[in-house]
Amino acid sequence: MARVLAVDIGTSSIRATIYGSALKPSRPALPVRYRWRVGRDGSVEAPPAVIERALAQAIDAALDGVRMRIDAVAIAAFWHSLLGVDAHGRALTPVVPWTDTRSAAQVARLRETLDERAIHGRTGCRIHATYWPARIRWFADHDARAFRRVRRWLSLPAYLEQRWLGRHAESRSQASGTGMFLHESGTWDEELCRACGITPAHLGRIVDLDDTAGAPSAAVARRWPQLKEARWIPAIGDGAANNLGAGCTAAGRAALMIGTSGALRQMWPATAAPAVPFGLWRYWLDRRRVIVGGALSNGGNFVAWMRQTLGLPYTLKDEARLARLAPDAHGLTVLPFLAGERSPDYPVDTAAVIAGLRLATTRDEILRAGLESIGYRFLEVMDDLASVAGITRLVATGTALTASRVWPQILADVLGRPLALPRESELTSRGAAIVGFEQLGLMSQAPEPRIARVFHADARSHGVYVAAASRHQAMLRALTPVLT
Repeated sequence: MARVLAVDIGTSSIRATIYGSALKPSRPALPVRYRWRVGRDGSVEAPPAVIERALAQAIDAALDGVRMRIDAVAIAAFWHSLLGVDAHGRALTPVVPWTDTRSAAQVARLRETLDERAIHGRTGCRIHATYWPARIRWFADHDARAFRRVRRWLSLPAYLEQRWLGRHAESRSQASGTGMFLHESGTWDEELCRACGITPAHLGRIVDLDDTAGAPSAAVARRWPQLKEARWIPAIGDGAANNLGAGCTAAGRAALMIGTSGALRQMWPATAAPAVPFGLWRYWLDRRRVIVGGALSNGGNFVAWMRQTLGLPYTLKDEARLARLAPDAHGLTVLPFLAGERSPDYPVDTAAVIAGLRLATTRDEILRAGLESIGYRFLEVMDDLASVAGITRLVATGTALTASRVWPQILADVLGRPLALPRESELTSRGAAIVGFEQLGLMSQAPEPRIARVFHADARSHGVYVAAASRHQAMLRALTPVLT
């Protein structure tokens, strides 16, 4: 029986799991957590060695006591990571994730000098701190010495593949999330390279998932002999893997994910992919499949902040109290932009707001208002997606969402559509495993995940939330000059 080691590199933890062809994990994956350094200037970064060590520990745990050979290693990693290396492949910068917002000034300057709509049409990405151009410009402006020494800018998974496998390439999936990838030609955008002060040679070659270059180093083979003969598949974006694992691969189906951040995504055959509205992005899984959607910079991270900083508890007992509160009955308007924001307006920089607080306001009301505010952000994204094609089925994914019973109901009511909750919890890992079996030629159509529960929208609550979403938008428009 063939086996795939699926690895999920998230922005807060890493999981590794062995799957058989029935897509059942051999054992539960234990997350290996790591931390980012967060600065008041908007910086978020981590030494690559810290994440590499966490990855190795996750693989150690997955292979502990396993003697059989693994046939393929499939990695799903968060999109938009960036670091620079020298001519010998040594890291000259920390890893910078999508949450880093310190390049806001560079975003503004690039928007002044470039045609953002034309760039979005070519790359499927806006000019924003999420993507590489502004961050590379930040290094040129603030760390000129490192910038001059960098011989290649690359994603975190490409850096790891370079070190572990000797593969010097960026996968199409990861490249498509950089903001510098041309959809038509599958190459790097030369105008953006010039704007960053680099050339396409600084970004390396782009490969698809069938690339077989590279082999495990002697150190990797010694540490994990089970992987010595395995095929290591170029890393895909975690959002693409999540859609695949959730069975959201057909028209009308969308995956609604809340982990650290949030996203609402549809997958299309490349030959039938629609034109993308300016508020949405377009990335790739491989040369055959395109991902269209919108991403929120705030999801589970906003809830975690409310719990840790405001001291708001969130247990099953607390959920029971939250469920008894009527929709938007608290009089609060929340803009949950602790980590800035992305879709659909892509503000250069913004901040969070909790407005309407009174002496009678309770902590449960603040928490519920925060959960509802994330729903309003998804409602805007869904309106853009619905203009491309109808959404008939929403599938809930992401640990921050699937661990709750109140939040999925709130989202179903806000969006006015049923929200299906799968039994399987690790859908990104499942999607990576599917890619592994596809590349081994052992899977052409993956079975859909089993559904544990469907949350149906309440029409009256939906009406209340649509009105509240309008108030949310009005406050955002009024405060944008102050918050940025």
